[in-house]
Amino acid sequence: MTKPEILLIEPMMPEIEKQLDAAYTVHRFTSLAQLKDIAGRIRGIATGGATGVPQAVMDSLPALEIIAINGIGTDAVNLKEARQRNIHVTTTPGVLTDDVADMAIGLIVSLLRGLPAGDRYVRDGEWGHKAAPPLGRKVTGKKLGIVGMGQVGRAIAHRARSFAMPVSYTDLRDLELKDYVLIFTEN
Repeated sequence: MTKPEILLIEPMMPEIEKQLDAAYTVHRFTSLAQLKDIAGRIRGIATGGATGVPQAVMDSLPALEIIAINGIGTDAVNLKEARQRNIHVTTTPGVLTDDVADMAIGLIVSLLRGLPAGDRYVRDGEWGHKAAPPLGRKVTGKKLGIVGMGQVGRAIAHRARSFAMPVSYTDLRDLELKDYVLIFTEN
């Protein structure tokens, strides 16, 4: 039995590509010209949220059944056309929410406390030989503004509570979140 054929729009982690290669005949996208001979056999696309699917690629694949996005963004996919053509569009919601929120809080702490300068000071052997870099600013109690209170925004806000940070947010609508202050909405 032949494996279904898919188009990989953007490179992914080696482990993911290995799994795709095991389950499918994977064509790695390089140009529209490459699709000329295989377009009618491509049933699926694997891509990233930021890259999505260029309209010209979507237009050239008559047998396309699914677009699998390794991420949560769908802005770079023509969802209206996908619906009209009965093409399923999937994402991986929640998979990296905690990781992104952890990284955001880590970057906030690193920036305010001046961790890169301190790290460089120690690694360069300056400890005890030169004046120490500034200690940085206190994180606890700082005001935090979040643009977009989706899954990641809420996860960051939740972590910010551990630092007693008052949180204000903007979003497309008032989410009526009692613990956070809405400062702007477009609706």
